[in-house]
Amino acid sequence: MTGIDKFESTKIMRQRADWSDLRIFYAVAETGSFSEAAAQLGLTQPTVSVRIRDLETRLGVRLFVRSPHRLSLTEAGEKILDHVVTMERSAAAVERLVTNEDKKDEGRVIVAAPDGLATYILVPELPRFFREHPDISVGIDCGLWTDSEIGAGVDVSLQFDEITNQDVVATPIGYYHYCLYSSQAYLDLYGTPTSLAGVAERRYLHHVAYTRQQDNWAVKLGALQGLASVGMATNSSSVIVEGVRNGAGIALLPTAVSSFAPDLVMLDLPPLARLELRMCVHRDLAGAARIRRVTNWLKEVFDPKTKPWFRAEFVHPSEFFPAKAVPKPAIVRTRRAS
Repeated sequence: MTGIDKFESTKIMRQRADWSDLRIFYAVAETGSFSEAAAQLGLTQPTVSVRIRDLETRLGVRLFVRSPHRLSLTEAGEKILDHVVTMERSAAAVERLVTNEDKKDEGRVIVAAPDGLATYILVPELPRFFREHPDISVGIDCGLWTDSEIGAGVDVSLQFDEITNQDVVATPIGYYHYCLYSSQAYLDLYGTPTSLAGVAERRYLHHVAYTRQQDNWAVKLGALQGLASVGMATNSSSVIVEGVRNGAGIALLPTAVSSFAPDLVMLDLPPLARLELRMCVHRDLAGAARIRRVTNWLKEVFDPKTKPWFRAEFVHPSEFFPAKAVPKPAIVRTRRAS
């Protein structure tokens, strides 16, 4: 397609569709789903479906082929997507340039983080951040909302996933060491297992997202999860923590849990995984003052000098607070399986 053809096509598109329609089209094209695009944009699925149908009517072409499982672009949709991708990149570049020029310590910063990390690690540290930066507000996106404006854009992401976008700067910020935990009440009732085979005989609470960085999981973990009696499966870290705390069973948790829930008991078994947590920021956003304030705060939150549970090497919870050591769990004979 020549430059003139692109100019004429873009001119026609401006006459028949506004940018909000094209952003919806772009989201549907990228996800292949009305519902996934709706979640990404903070809209409802029926709204997205109606907007796409109206856009097709105004343009006079079908943009998607509907199937029971996934949407695919028509030939006309593919051609339009080429222009929309260019427009999206340009709009994002302009927005980042403006953001980078913002030198004021004010505004809103959206941080994406797993829900357990956000609940137990970030939120307790927020009051100090607000005292130091009263003009900055923080949005925390845990990926659990399907119809909320909070998911409209993320400035900083804390994640265990691999980073493939070369425009994103990923900084290792801490490590999670995973061990098996339970409550003392549960162990008093059913006994304390002294091996993974013993754990497999108990009620196991499973987090379905424990699939990141597979090379860092112990080989024995796969056998445990294959044999264990799964009493509950969830995609929420805080649900797992509260399930263990309330005596529902045994679960794999990061040792950081001992820093805020010392009542939980870590079984006297070796760690089963070590995952690297990364702080991710688009390189064009990193220079904005409010972004720097938040990223510097996050580095303090995960400072391994003051929080040994985030160190690269494994530190037993009994060594977290030397002046007030956490006792190792007593071995209790198993009376009956849950």
